[in-house]
Amino acid sequence: MIQFKLSHFLQQVKHIKHVLRHDPRHQRVAFFSGLLFAVILVSISVFISAAWVVNEFQVAPVKVITNRQPLVESNLTALKKKDDSIKIEHFVRKGDTIISALGRAGIDAEPAYKFFQAVKPIYDFKKISTGKKYTLFLSPSNREIEKFKYEIDVNQYVEVFRDKLNNGFKGKIITLPYDVKREIIKGKITYSLFESILECGEKPELADLLASLYEYDVDFNRDIQGGDSFAVIVEKRFLHGQFSSYGNVLASEFVNRGKIIRLLRYTDPEGTSAYYHPDGRSVRKMFLRCPLPFMHVTSRYGMRNHPILGFSRGHHGVDFSAPTGTSVRASAAGVIQAIGNDSTRGRYISIRHPNYYTSHYYHLSGVAKGIIVGAKVDQAQLIGYVGSTGLSTGPHLHYGLEKSGRYFNPLNLESPAKEPVNQKYVEDFKRYVDRYFLVLYGSNFVNIPKTIQDTLLTPVAFGDQKPF
Repeated sequence: MIQFKLSHFLQQVKHIKHVLRHDPRHQRVAFFSGLLFAVILVSISVFISAAWVVNEFQVAPVKVITNRQPLVESNLTALKKKDDSIKIEHFVRKGDTIISALGRAGIDAEPAYKFFQAVKPIYDFKKISTGKKYTLFLSPSNREIEKFKYEIDVNQYVEVFRDKLNNGFKGKIITLPYDVKREIIKGKITYSLFESILECGEKPELADLLASLYEYDVDFNRDIQGGDSFAVIVEKRFLHGQFSSYGNVLASEFVNRGKIIRLLRYTDPEGTSAYYHPDGRSVRKMFLRCPLPFMHVTSRYGMRNHPILGFSRGHHGVDFSAPTGTSVRASAAGVIQAIGNDSTRGRYISIRHPNYYTSHYYHLSGVAKGIIVGAKVDQAQLIGYVGSTGLSTGPHLHYGLEKSGRYFNPLNLESPAKEPVNQKYVEDFKRYVDRYFLVLYGSNFVNIPKTIQDTLLTPVAFGDQKPF
């Protein structure tokens, strides 16, 4: 059909040429007519060529696709499942088990228990902690767990995948590839340590770190005043070039009301790390100043007019105001002696400590998981939560201390320090102190190059250090 139209078209062209030869009036439009016909011819040629190419292209590849079709389909199916997975993020709640945590994501108890048992060789999920984040990726068809991630701490997380071949799970614990840098941060207190840290361009977590280290010596709610200052060498962790978190405080100086308190972190040749004052005394003491993360005294030790009973009565402890649910920590290591609930003390816990000390915690709203009579607890371990049970006008903690059966004022306790630096490592410790505080002090006067800082702060093998 195409050939017929082309022959007819050529006959018309011959006729037009004959007319143009014998009629000069039409010669002016000859050029434009020829141009138009040329365009039409080119268009027809392109159309015919394109049609031929398409026909040829459609035939040849069909055979290739047919031979590989099963592989292509399986790949597309896998990609679709990956893209369509249901992502669910949660945080571990107080009192959670892995079964209940998975239950909030819609996983029934039986498959949740099977998951728990299957991943036990990888990580024991009995260790899950309140506030930790976990992420599930579920199959959209049957909501089975395809992938599970749980953050163990700031350094590690566990990742678990479904193993379809063996009808189980595979996984591993992954350590984050942090780039750790040491930095010197200095500031003056205007109103609070928290605000001063922010003014230095740092995160609130650094204020928490410093407060926890100095809580044995400084009351950050009552003792801080304008003009106090701090200087600290701290590790900063970076992940893919972005700040992630703070590491260890390596050395610090805090000036509080003219009193200079210095401390540093020392790891002895046996691998034991702890915080010490420059003279070798341990920063940690037998008792915390307060069992709460902060201290707001509302009623002191001694005789007082009882707010409910209405008459004077001996108050054998100190009351700290705090919101209901605030964490209560063991003020010292010991053994749980008593747990109870009565009309006066409300829910209470008593802990027996070495050297005939006993601590008491009254008016609790609840007791922490694992806290039972006879259980051993560490200093600062969570034991319960602030409440308003018993004879109480509002949420607070009554904290009492006794020694050999006699109560005394907890705020007046001169708590003995923990173990000092091991005597056989004293000389090594002194050189360590010299290095760190040379950097901390020297930075007050000159800008110490980073290379020199790193050299001074890099640990040296025991016995290889030379005095300055």
